[in-house]
Formats: sequence, structure tokens, C-alpha cells
Amino acid sequence: MIFGFEDLPDIVTVKQLADYFNTSGQTISRALKNSELKGFKVGREWRISKEAVLQWVKRNSEAKENG
Repeated sequence: MIFGFEDLPDIVTVKQLADYFNTSGQTISRALKNSELKGFKVGREWRISKEAVLQWVKRNSEAKENG
């Protein structure tokens, strides 16, 4: 499990995820737009499930290990 990950809500916003990973909202938005990270929109704003975040992290970790 990612450190402190259990403290995040089950559904997170782009800002919450960017703050958690200490990155920009633009980085998270780009991953969503490129379908690297799965999410859904509520109005104009993205929402991401914790499960989708875990899958995204796992795929990125495996890609870095293999590449």
C-alpha cells in the first residue's frame, strides 16, 4: 500500500491527488486526458477512484522496472 494512501477518500479530485503525489494538477489532468489514469467527470471536474490510482501507480512502477 502507498504510504498514507488509506487516508485519502475513496474518490479523489485532481487537486487532492496532485497534493498527495506532490505534483501539479496539470500532470494528473494530462494522465487522465491520455487515458493513462482512469477517471470520470462530474460537471467539468475529474474524479478518480482509489482503485484507479493504485492501478496507475502499479502500471507506472512496472514500466519503470522493465524499461
